[in-house]
Amino acid sequence: MKIHSLYRIIIAPVILSVIIIYLAFYSVGVVEKNIAEEEASAYISSLVTNIFEDSSEYEQLTENLCQEYELKVKTLSVLISQLPKTLSEDMTSEELRIASGADEIMISDANGLIIFSTTPDSEIGYVNEQFRDGLWEKNYCSTVISKSDECIVFETAVSRRNNHGLIIARFVNTALNDVFNYNGSSYAIRRSPAFKAGTTAVINLDDSTFTAHTNADLIGTECIIPTEKFRNQSGYFSYRYTHEPSFVFYEYYDDSTVIMTVISKEYVYTKRTLVLIWLLVLDFAVLLGFILAARSYIKNS
Repeated sequence: MKIHSLYRIIIAPVILSVIIIYLAFYSVGVVEKNIAEEEASAYISSLVTNIFEDSSEYEQLTENLCQEYELKVKTLSVLISQLPKTLSEDMTSEELRIASGADEIMISDANGLIIFSTTPDSEIGYVNEQFRDGLWEKNYCSTVISKSDECIVFETAVSRRNNHGLIIARFVNTALNDVFNYNGSSYAIRRSPAFKAGTTAVINLDDSTFTAHTNADLIGTECIIPTEKFRNQSGYFSYRYTHEPSFVFYEYYDDSTVIMTVISKEYVYTKRTLVLIWLLVLDFAVLLGFILAARSYIKNS
């Protein structure tokens, strides 16, 4: 009879403690998730801003270099028209190349055939297809930028002064290579401090590949997260990323590009786990003390 009385006495505190533990567990989890969402949103927004700024800086730098190289090649065109022996005197053409800072100077005829080059062993060929519209123009000027090996190549073409055709100069810029390689999203992710213990990446939704990633080896590889998960302009969802329960926070950069950061749920709910452990310890101590006190009271009654 006394045992039943003891059970009736402790059942209410046990139920109450379970309710309190559950509410604390849930509340702390909600708070931690909301904090992680706000921090992830702020972090991704800062990445978007950095990408825009980096792109603008890169565009401005390349625009300035294009203007500089075009001015040099226009000057070359004038000098070559005034030096009729340029095509036959290697020393003169080499001096012009060095003075202009170009890595190679070429001259084409009206049909686009390269009739002269400061690089004697270069194969005879034709001008870049993108320059063909300027072969018969009088004041043509255009620059094409490309990446070759470990450098950026500026190829500038201007009209010849004394005949139809083009003067073409190739400038190899190795200093700009780092800026080119780290331009845009990759550069922004690399120079931004990592967000918590998570993974940050940029996904091209057209082919579902990573265009940037905190792990450079994964750039260009396929994203394992289905693209239909990114259904809103920004938000988050749960996903088992690399076999680990995680939250994926994301925001669209443009119509086909998403910036995401992935954080494991274990990391997000670190405090909740600690709170749960302490609550269980305290609850056990309180209940144990209550049970012992109730048992002693019942025995003495």
